[in-house]
Amino acid sequence: MAKEFPQAYLNGKYIDSKKALIPVQCKAVQYGLGIFSGIRGHYNPRKKNLYLFRLREHYNRLKESAKIVQMKFNYSYPQFEKIILDLIKKNKAKEDIYLRPTLYASSTSLTPRFDGNNDDLAIYMISLKDYFNSTKGLSVCISTWRRLDDDSISTKAKITGTYANSALAKTEAIQNGYDEAIFLNRDGKVCEASGANLFGIKDGVVYTPPLSANNLHGITRRSAINLLRNDLGLEVREENFDRSTLYVFDELFFTGTAAKIASIAQVDKRKIGNGKLGPVTKKLKEILDKIAIGDSEKHQKWLTPVY
Repeated sequence: MAKEFPQAYLNGKYIDSKKALIPVQCKAVQYGLGIFSGIRGHYNPRKKNLYLFRLREHYNRLKESAKIVQMKFNYSYPQFEKIILDLIKKNKAKEDIYLRPTLYASSTSLTPRFDGNNDDLAIYMISLKDYFNSTKGLSVCISTWRRLDDDSISTKAKITGTYANSALAKTEAIQNGYDEAIFLNRDGKVCEASGANLFGIKDGVVYTPPLSANNLHGITRRSAINLLRNDLGLEVREENFDRSTLYVFDELFFTGTAAKIASIAQVDKRKIGNGKLGPVTKKLKEILDKIAIGDSEKHQKWLTPVY
């Protein structure tokens, strides 16, 4: 279990995490009406500082998600940044952390609708190292559940209720002995994992499903595309591909705030490449890890120092 820090943010103030409670009848509980983001912070013991990765981008996505579902998110970026930094300082965090800001519908009226009148920001934080086991490549499967479509519920907003779809796929995968699941969309094209984007490499070219495949516009995904093109000099193609294509990639990996860069060793019992961490995946992971702890001068603009 990850360590939970003693202070959280709710109803416009910092409170004891154990007292950060919401009514069981609120719409966030009853209908999953809310939006959220996940933010990583990495501690650099040599510099004695903690760095938040792409905080402004997380703020922007939270704001855009609110706009899509018509929730009220009345925070400027400076206000949001101050709340986050003050919460970390109150918790005296000097380790790798994960923050979860959630704008939830606190209204207790019965109707399943986004009212926009009683929306509140809640934030908690936990310690977090690796989300996936980084000592070996992941064993994944194609889920029997299809990824929901953007014309059913927005796939570009991180909506809390949407993750029931992810939970079905993840649960099925774990019960069948896999680490993670990969969704296909309604057209049978490869989409993403339950909580991560997907990249494949074939003959030196990088492939990733386009946003139109019902992928989340992942912040780590954007960062990976930038680094693959500009730092590693590789061609990156955002295009649709089929399930069978997955089996013959030279390398496969997930990207995500929690997942970071996670290598995939096999899909549906088919070995990917030699089943080990591939050279491109390894190099990308090294670059991103270096950036995240503040050791890359070139990418300081992606970081927000806490102390």
